[in-house]
Amino acid sequence: LQEWLATRLDSLPQGARHLADPGFKLLSHCTEKTNAPASLKTWQQVFAAFGLTLSLVETGCCGMSGTYGHETRNADTSKTIYAQSWQPKVEAPENAGRLLATGYSCRSQVKRFSNQELPHPMQALLEAVRSAGSR
Repeated sequence: LQEWLATRLDSLPQGARHLADPGFKLLSHCTEKTNAPASLKTWQQVFAAFGLTLSLVETGCCGMSGTYGHETRNADTSKTIYAQSWQPKVEAPENAGRLLATGYSCRSQVKRFSNQELPHPMQALLEAVRSAGSR
């Protein structure tokens, strides 16, 4: 998705380039970080084209790893892994309303252990554009 968007940034209307910027922070899916590291920079380029900041947050695994965290025998380990890396960042007051996550399983893990819903970057971008249109 972000690769496609990046190829069309030149066609953005000028008004779409100056949105209210809360200073978003991106928590990335493990597989994405290792197998497609350029995709994270591409997300930053897309956000920058809209006048939005997107910082990359250093994290380890969220502990879900696909179905791993759903398996009963792995539940404790999954929770421990989440607590070591993601939980402190997700629950930090200064990150409220600013965190985004690319991985579906990562967002599920956040909902499961921190009772929060982190949007996908595209959801946050869409909301920023909609909010600008209602001003």
